Amino acid sequence: MFDFDEQALIEESKKHCEEFLQKEQRSLVTFTGDSSLMYIPDSKLQRFLLDPSKGILYLPLESFLDRRLDDNQIMWHIYYELALYPDWKKQTKKYLNRKKDWQKEIDHMTSYILARIKKEGLEKDKAYQPKVISNYVRKEVLDLLYILDKLTSFLRVLQMCPIYRDEENFKKIVSYMEQTGKTLESISQMPRHRAFANSFLIIELYKITPKIEGCIENPFDRKVFNQPLFNFVHYQLVRQINSNQGIIERDAFIRSFIFPIFEQLWKEEIDEMSFYKSKSQKMEQVKGSKNPFEQSKIDEIPDSLEFTQEEVEKILEEMEDQQEQISASVQNAIQGKLDLEPYGISQADQQLFQFYSNKMKSEREQMRQFWRKLIGNAKKEISVKKNGQIKGKIDIDSFVKSYPDFVESQKKGNYKNLLIFNRYLLEPQTDILPKRIEISFVIDNSGSMNASKIEAARKSLAVTLLSIDDFNRYLKSNAEQLNQKVEVLSETWFFGSKYYNVKEFNHKNVKEKEKSDIIRSIVKLNATGGATDDASCLREISNRITSMQERELKNGKQIKIVFEITDGASSFPGSAKEAVQELLCKNVQIYAFQIGKNSEKDEKVFNFIWNEGYKQPHGVIIGEQVEKLPKELLKAVGKNMQSIFNN
Repeated sequence: MFDFDEQALIEESKKHCEEFLQKEQRSLVTFTGDSSLMYIPDSKLQRFLLDPSKGILYLPLESFLDRRLDDNQIMWHIYYELALYPDWKKQTKKYLNRKKDWQKEIDHMTSYILARIKKEGLEKDKAYQPKVISNYVRKEVLDLLYILDKLTSFLRVLQMCPIYRDEENFKKIVSYMEQTGKTLESISQMPRHRAFANSFLIIELYKITPKIEGCIENPFDRKVFNQPLFNFVHYQLVRQINSNQGIIERDAFIRSFIFPIFEQLWKEEIDEMSFYKSKSQKMEQVKGSKNPFEQSKIDEIPDSLEFTQEEVEKILEEMEDQQEQISASVQNAIQGKLDLEPYGISQADQQLFQFYSNKMKSEREQMRQFWRKLIGNAKKEISVKKNGQIKGKIDIDSFVKSYPDFVESQKKGNYKNLLIFNRYLLEPQTDILPKRIEISFVIDNSGSMNASKIEAARKSLAVTLLSIDDFNRYLKSNAEQLNQKVEVLSETWFFGSKYYNVKEFNHKNVKEKEKSDIIRSIVKLNATGGATDDASCLREISNRITSMQERELKNGKQIKIVFEITDGASSFPGSAKEAVQELLCKNVQIYAFQIGKNSEKDEKVFNFIWNEGYKQPHGVIIGEQVEKLPKELLKAVGKNMQSIFNN
């Protein structure tokens, strides 16, 4: 904590920073191309933080003070962080799809390393499995692109803001880079291919070409179109910057002129490795690395103010979400979809729903990150045996089929193109996923649900139903990569003395109805339902399962999950337990959450229905800490989805 004087200094510095940024607003707009972006100093931050949804760049005021940065240095750091911001906004999907765009190069290097491993007879060793190697290669390629993005950021600031080419200001930039480990000495500690990638910025900073250890010929001694390699790369990147070009042109340039050298140096390292069984002896270390296939840590920059590589990816994902939401809002406005009055939803209902939606914004964003990761993990790569290849091991069936060609080749003495071999190739493969996932929310609307319980239930439903909508959107956009169509549908039931279906399973063709049902599920939860008869509601859900659906639930083609939220014991515990058992027999997964203060008798009844006599418990007693309900419900939904997609 700061004492009084330090706090006063912080406040004074914050005021000065705000006034200074206000004066520089025009320059910032020119640089970023975004007049709506705000800049707010934060005394608690150690590094920059960009929130695209709010349009705010938070500045690490404490770090500025600790480093005693002047106004010019502060502006350089802002420019450096936002150098690619205009292109991020313009080509958000292109940045996020880089893994896919560079898959050919990733596959080639993965196959090269696996062939080397196979030659050593270690293809069954766990340390050298295709997934391990593929992840390693993907990280190395993406690291190269990130390094060259940072180089481009550095050059764009110098081009757009000539003041930083002045000797005094440039020395301060070099000093910062030294603090973050960008030194000549750091290059000597890296493997060749990484050293090569990092050397471009080092030469820009120190005007000295570093020596790359292990290279007979320094790659920077090469010439391209009669120009030294560094000069050629520098000129082309600067030309792209001055022409307002971005990732599309930059990646094409990298693929043609930089990656081939990077790949060659990388292959030289692989060729020089000695491999050992992981159980008996550790693998020989590549120079400067603890492990040949250890993930590089370039985003863990010491003493740095910069966004990390992971933070940049998160910023881009948030930008994409924001763009999708804006696009959807524009479409809604054009098509008049905001008028929900015909579906019984008033403007007051919409406002109340928006209140809960805003309250759960943070939790919804966390679920978005979870969904992306879940879908990403569902995409796998495995080695698949392919017959009819021109090289590999002899394949009898292929040889028999191609025997006439073999006889002809004997006459010519040329066996080059005979498709008589087999080999293992790395191919993408996905899990067989269910085509339909139904989630039913069964909510207690009895008279005992007081204000705090209603509040917790509304928050839980709002964030969960909206998160399922997010998940469906991601599933739709990733259908091609998953190689199948998967949909997650939700419905809502209220029960008290009676029960009724508030939200039906998603209306694909009537968006207004779907949105209206979600809003109705929140605003109509009002504790007017009388007793606690959940048994009848659960039995109705069970009765609606057709014989065909029951077969598909059994063989995994469909998944059905029921979540009940109640504040007390069932009025008919025997019937409720029978309904739960009936649903379980139909391969329905069912869970319950008890909220609020209850007597020992009520808890005993709850445990009888949901936990006693089962291999795994199905009921969770949250009790008086009702504010935990949204987190627990999201956790349960996420855990079930994870078991489906990562099975």
